[in-house]
Amino acid sequence: MENERIIEVIIDKINNGYDDYEIEKFLERQEISLDKFDKQIEEAKNKILEYKLKTYPKQNRLAFIISLSLFVVFLISFLIIIPLLNITIGLIPLSILGAFTISLSGFYSILYYKSWEADFIEKIGKPKLNLQTYILVCSLPAVLLFFIISWNSLEGPGHNLYKLSLTSKLFKLLFR
Repeated sequence: MENERIIEVIIDKINNGYDDYEIEKFLERQEISLDKFDKQIEEAKNKILEYKLKTYPKQNRLAFIISLSLFVVFLISFLIIIPLLNITIGLIPLSILGAFTISLSGFYSILYYKSWEADFIEKIGKPKLNLQTYILVCSLPAVLLFFIISWNSLEGPGHNLYKLSLTSKLFKLLFR
């Protein structure tokens, strides 16, 4: 087998999750010379890294922009638009859905923030959603969002902010 074909096989095995030892044993079973194995595996890893550095910045930046956009849309929808509709039936499931979608999109925004940089891609590649970390990080904000959404829907949008005089303080700060 020629050197380029061996490197392609090594790249396929690395992408399938094989470690160096398993790749070496596979090549031995195929009766391929292992005299340049270290050089070939290093070359294969460099090609994989080169591919990641070429494709991941665009993908990770796009994922960040989409998740941040969804976060803003869900936040505005569940805190302003839906309370304007005066929906009282199904308020609890709606609040749960809003809290979940806002916290999930916010978590993805944080997860993908600056993931398009070269050093991040070299160390991690693509961020992966770990369910345990998500539950640990987003459980308290999701519960708080649930109560804020349900409270805002019962009282009317902006009523609570007006009642706490946050709106007038915000306008005073903006128009000084």
